[in-house]
Amino acid sequence: MLDRSCPKLLRALLPLLAATGCDGCPSSKPYTPYTLGSAAPSGSPPPLSAVAPGPPDAGPDADAGAPDAAAPRFAAVPSVPAPEGGKRWPLDGGAVAAAPTGRTFETGLLLDLDGDGARDLVAWARAPDGLRGELLLAPAARPQAPRTLAALPGDLAAQGCTPRVGLSQIGPATLALDFAPQCPDQRRAAGAGATRWIAVIRLPGPAAGAGAAPELALELRLRTPPPDEALSASLEVADRDADGRDDLVVSVGLSGALRPFPAPAGAAADLGAPLVFLDRPAGLSRDAAQPAEALRALAASLLRDARGKSTAPAVAASAQRLRRLHAALCADAAAGGGAVAGRDATRAGEALVWTGAGPVRCGEPGLAAAIDHAEAVAASTRGAPIAAVAALDRGGAEPRTKDEGKLLAKLAPPATASAVYRTAAAPQPTRPGALGPLAFEPSGALLVRTAQGVVRVDPAASPTSTEAATDIPPWPAAVHAGPAELVAVERRCDAPTLLALFRSSPDAVGEMEVPLPLLRGQGPRARPGAAPPERCAGTERLPFSPLAASEGGFDIALGAALVSIDLRAAAPTASALSFPLATPAPRGAARSPDGATLAVPAAGGLLVATAGGAARLWSGGDLAQATACAPANGGARVACVVGAAAVIFEAK
Repeated sequence: MLDRSCPKLLRALLPLLAATGCDGCPSSKPYTPYTLGSAAPSGSPPPLSAVAPGPPDAGPDADAGAPDAAAPRFAAVPSVPAPEGGKRWPLDGGAVAAAPTGRTFETGLLLDLDGDGARDLVAWARAPDGLRGELLLAPAARPQAPRTLAALPGDLAAQGCTPRVGLSQIGPATLALDFAPQCPDQRRAAGAGATRWIAVIRLPGPAAGAGAAPELALELRLRTPPPDEALSASLEVADRDADGRDDLVVSVGLSGALRPFPAPAGAAADLGAPLVFLDRPAGLSRDAAQPAEALRALAASLLRDARGKSTAPAVAASAQRLRRLHAALCADAAAGGGAVAGRDATRAGEALVWTGAGPVRCGEPGLAAAIDHAEAVAASTRGAPIAAVAALDRGGAEPRTKDEGKLLAKLAPPATASAVYRTAAAPQPTRPGALGPLAFEPSGALLVRTAQGVVRVDPAASPTSTEAATDIPPWPAAVHAGPAELVAVERRCDAPTLLALFRSSPDAVGEMEVPLPLLRGQGPRARPGAAPPERCAGTERLPFSPLAASEGGFDIALGAALVSIDLRAAAPTASALSFPLATPAPRGAARSPDGATLAVPAAGGLLVATAGGAARLWSGGDLAQATACAPANGGARVACVVGAAAVIFEAK
């Protein structure tokens, strides 16, 4: 039986990871592989551990239930510090290996690799700055002629970081070198692309013949994640396909959470998936089934949790972490998790794991939709239809599946809108994200802010008095919270989340930014309905709808995603917002006068939702060209700017 302390998402992986076990579950993991953490302490890494070749059908349940019957474990052999200041290394038989000019031995292993009875030296030789070096083989029979097994790539030298190097034999025929830059500032390290480098060396087997030498079998690169996240990788050796060769499982884990997402607690803090490399005569070959199978299993587990009343509230946070893991592992995952073929992951700054052959392509285009669907089901289960629509609306212009379409129709039944009145008064033009020029009054009359003043529009009045000037002062277009002004919402290539920009005061120099609880691929497109681009497009300013503003901050909608920005703390924060809102609705906001109804563009239409009532998705008429919409109390009418006029819509 599985250990009940395993988190559900990780437990779903166990049938797929016969060689890896479950983090945090001692009964299902009788050995501890070497873990490469992105925020590891200084000093040498801990010794590597691995397993010797075992039966191919040995799974985690067998290990957990009968540890004594498991295959013999390979006792990892850690390297030792170099003697004599690193300039010379004594070998068997009185031979001595000298460090190359400009290099110093740091750590090494003595192994008899050629079967002549004398141990050969495999050692890391580094430059004085520690940021350059090579893994050398010095045979005991010819120590004066060392051979380079692997050289640190020149583009990985992270200035200002201190390297940490570990070398171990992790399997009967496998060595691993771990070069990890330790940087004092993770934010600067992530921006500079500080990268962990792991070189896996395959040793010659008995069938290789005389003169066979070790060879570089695999290179892995683990880029430093953004602050508050940590990336780890554990290396485990097992004969996965029973061919007598050391196969390699690299289990990649992501922990922590981007600001402002809440950090997970307890055993659920780590989420991971494996990369599997099978040893073939020509070298290690990646098993294309992973990590896609593991990611699919995690998404399926998420959907199961989404349908439970007690488990649904935690699904939104788990979905964001799964999107981040997908983006970290897979170069064909767009920012935020949407799959886009041919995406430039380097420029996007998302993919954190690379092999010597380049970034990992998982070929799992339906995963992003599966995660979105699970999050929408969870929101529906907990009675949050607007949040559910927001989750379903994250695929841009991608076609929805049949299940997604049915769920959307259930959450927000379609309604056909028609224009019932078009004003002669021309609304004052405003920039996207400003308070709009339209606002209903509690009576049902519409106020239109024009360049000359405020006009009242009452279609129920006589034809001669339908539109009339008023002495109502024009409300401001700028969105203010005390002295602070909300300027824009941006999507940037160098930021993993969307960012809200604001000025702290009218005379402030420059703009401050607040990370929003939406990954970069989430939220609306600058052009409604546009598909995510193939390549990151620098900086993109996004449309958003102001909902409220107070001394403490702002409430806004990005599509159907509702966000609150709190400016009261020294470091402003943002969080997801539930509807209905407690703050009053200012004129020009995408809310009714009583604040109980909102109208925001979402899911290819206009989402009109009233607290305690049903949400409906309006479409038709001129709504496709409408902007700056404002609903009346009860949501029976919505007014929008269409061209140079204000149009009042009703829906059936």
